[in-house]
Amino acid sequence: MASLTASGEGGTVATTVGPPPRGTRPANRRELLRQAATDLFSRHGYANVAMSDVAAAVNVGPSAVYRHYPGKADLLFDAIDVALEQTLASLPAPGTAALPEIVRVLAQQTLENRPTGVLWQREVRNLSPEAAAAIRRKRAQISGWLTTEIAARRPELTIEHAELLGVCASNTLTSISFHHLELPPEEFLDLLVDLGLRVVLMDPPPDTTKESKRRRAKPATRADEILDRAMALFAERGYTEVSIDDIGAAVGIAGPSVYNHFPSKLAILVEAMLQGYGVLLEAMDSGRVEGSNPSDVLRRVSDSYVDQTLDHPDLISVLITEAVHLAGPGGSEAIREAQRSYIQDWVNLALANNPADSPTVARIKVQAAQMMVNDVARTARLRRIPGLRATVRDAAWLLQQ
Repeated sequence: MASLTASGEGGTVATTVGPPPRGTRPANRRELLRQAATDLFSRHGYANVAMSDVAAAVNVGPSAVYRHYPGKADLLFDAIDVALEQTLASLPAPGTAALPEIVRVLAQQTLENRPTGVLWQREVRNLSPEAAAAIRRKRAQISGWLTTEIAARRPELTIEHAELLGVCASNTLTSISFHHLELPPEEFLDLLVDLGLRVVLMDPPPDTTKESKRRRAKPATRADEILDRAMALFAERGYTEVSIDDIGAAVGIAGPSVYNHFPSKLAILVEAMLQGYGVLLEAMDSGRVEGSNPSDVLRRVSDSYVDQTLDHPDLISVLITEAVHLAGPGGSEAIREAQRSYIQDWVNLALANNPADSPTVARIKVQAAQMMVNDVARTARLRRIPGLRATVRDAAWLLQQ
C-alpha cells in the first residue's frame, strides 16, 4: 500500500555538473564527487553503487575518491548532511516570517536539493549509528523549528497538531524527490508553495470518535507468515541486510525451509508487493462503483489509500525503500506495470475532478498526497496524535484539489 513512486518513476534528477577532463584537478572536486554520489545513490540505491561508479561519473580514478572520502558511507553522510546544513542556514529567524514565506523557503530548498530527499528517507540506515543519529538530530531541528513557527502563528492548534501539519507539509514538499516530473522553475515553486500552504493552514477535523486499533489479519498459511515477517524485517533492516536464515528464524523454521514456499528472497519481496497493489486496485475499483460523481470517486480512492497505508506501515516502508531492488535480474515487470497502471488511473480520476489541471500538475498533486501519507505512516511517534487518520485523510484530499 505504498506510493507507486517508490520505484519505476523514482528518485532523482540527473546531475547537472558534467565531469571535468580526466587528469585535471578542479578545486571543487569534492563537490563534484558528492553530487555524483547523490545522483547515483538516489537513482540506483546505495547498495547498488560502488566507489568506482562514483569515480567514473566524475571521470577520475577510484583513488581520487578515497582522497576525499575514506569510504562510501562517508559520501552518503556528506550528501545528506550538506543539504540539511543548507536548509538550516536558510531558515528565517524565529518569529520573523509569515507562514507563506516559511513554506516558500522550504520549497526552494527542496527543489535545490531534490535528490537528497530519497537519501534521508531510504538510505540513512546504511550509516553508522553515530552518523545516522547526527542526521536525525538535524532533521529534528528543522522539524522542531517548523512546529514552533506553526504553533506561534496558529495558537488555536495543539502542539501535537502543529507538529502533524508541519510533518505533512514537509513530506508534501519532499515528494518531488521520488519522481522526475518537471515544470517551469517558477511555476514549480509556486505549485509547491501552494500545496504546502494548503496543509499548514488546514483545520484538523474534530476528534469526535475514538478510533479502534485495527488489528492485522493473522497469516492464514505458512507462506503468508513468511511474507508478513519478511516485510517487518525488510522495513527494519533493509532488504540487503536480511538473509533467508533471518526470515526463517522470525517464522520459527530453518532458513532453507523457506525455499519450500518461495524460490528466493526476491520472490518474497515481489509477492508481497503484488499482494499490496492487488488490495489497492480492488479499493480503486470499489470507489469507481460506489462513487456518485468524479469528486466522490476520488475521495473514496484517496481515503482508502490512507487507511491501507496507516494499517500496513511495514509494507509501505518496504515499497518506498526496497523497490530499487526490482530493477535488477529477477525483478518483476508485473509490479512495475501495476505501479504504472495504478498511478495513471488515480491521475485520471484527479483530472476528471479538476479538468483545468494539466496532466503533469495532476500527477504532482496525486504523488504529493501519496508520499505525504506514506511518510506519516512510517513515523511511529505521530500515532499518539488524536484524530490522526481523519487529519491525514483531509490533508491528502486538499492536496488533490
